[in-house]
Amino acid sequence: MKKVLAAAAAAACAALVAISHASAATVCTPTGYVKDGIDLTAAQINPVGTVTGAVDATGCNIAVYYGAGSTGTVNAADIHGANYFGVVNDGGKVTVTRSSIHDIGETPLNGTQHGSAVYWTFGSASTGSITRNTISKYQKGGIVVNSGSALISGNTVTGEGAVDYTAQNGIQVGYGATAQVIANRVTDNAYSGANGAASGGILVVGGPGYGADLPYTTNTVITGNTLLGNDVGIYLSNVAAGGGAPTTKTSSYVVGNVIRNDVVTNVSGFGSTGYQAGVSVQGNGDWIALNAISGAGYTPLAGDTPFLRFIDADPAYATDAHVIRNLTR
Repeated sequence: MKKVLAAAAAAACAALVAISHASAATVCTPTGYVKDGIDLTAAQINPVGTVTGAVDATGCNIAVYYGAGSTGTVNAADIHGANYFGVVNDGGKVTVTRSSIHDIGETPLNGTQHGSAVYWTFGSASTGSITRNTISKYQKGGIVVNSGSALISGNTVTGEGAVDYTAQNGIQVGYGATAQVIANRVTDNAYSGANGAASGGILVVGGPGYGADLPYTTNTVITGNTLLGNDVGIYLSNVAAGGGAPTTKTSSYVVGNVIRNDVVTNVSGFGSTGYQAGVSVQGNGDWIALNAISGAGYTPLAGDTPFLRFIDADPAYATDAHVIRNLTR
C-alpha cells in the first residue's frame, strides 16, 4: 500500500512540475512596433520594476520592449532567444546595465538585416544609458542607437569574426542620434563576403546620401575605446546627397582610442577590392586625435589591393578633417 501511495505521490508531483513548466512558457505579445511589415512580438512589454535574471525570448521577435513615454531598467539580466532585438527602446527612458545579451537573430545567424542586442528605434525620442553589458552572438548589430540620446560606456561587444553572410557592426550611432561612446571593447566585426560591404567596430552614420531627408549624426564623442579585429575600427559615414562630403558640420570627436587589426579578410568593401581602415572619415569638421592604430590589417599596401589605411580621410568625402598626433604603426 505504501508503495502504491508513494508512486501516486511521485506521479502527482511530476504532473505539478509539468503544469509549472507549461505555465512558465514564454508568451509572445504584439507590441504595435512594426518592422519589415511585421507587428513585432515581445516576451515582456513595458515591464514594471527592474528586469533581471533569465529572459528566454525564444519564439518572440523582441525580448524586452519599452514604448513611448515608458521608463525602465534592465540590470543583471541574461537575455537571449529573440530573432529581431534583445532590448528595444521605442521612445522611453531606459537603462540597460550589467547584463548579458546574446543569441539575438535567426538560428543559425544569417544575412537578413535584423538581430540587434540593444536597439533605440529610428525616429523616436529615446533616451537612457547602455553600460557595462556583455553582448555577443548578434546577427547584425550589438548596440544600435538610431535616434534620441544615449551614453554607451563600458560594454564588451563581440562579433562573429570574418563571416560572409552579413556585415555586422559592433556599436552604431545613426540618423541624428546624440551619443557618447566611451571605454567600450569592441571586437571581431568583419565581413568576408562579396556584396561590397565592410563591417564597423563603431559606426556613425547619417545624411541624405543614405536616403532623402535623413539627418546627419553630429557631435558624437568616441573616446577611450579598444577596437580589435574589425574591418573598420571607427567608421564615420555622414554622406551628402550624391555621395560627397556634407556642407553641414558633423563634428565627430574620435580621441584616445586603441585600434588594431592583424589580418586582412575583407574582399569587397571598396568596389571590387577589400577595404579596411583604422578610422574612416566621411563628414565635415571631424576630429581624429591621439589614437593608437596598428596592425597588418590597416597597413597600406602598394597598389591598394586590398585598400588599407590607418586613417582614411579622403578630401572628396571628408571636408576640414582635423587629423592630429595619432600613433600609427
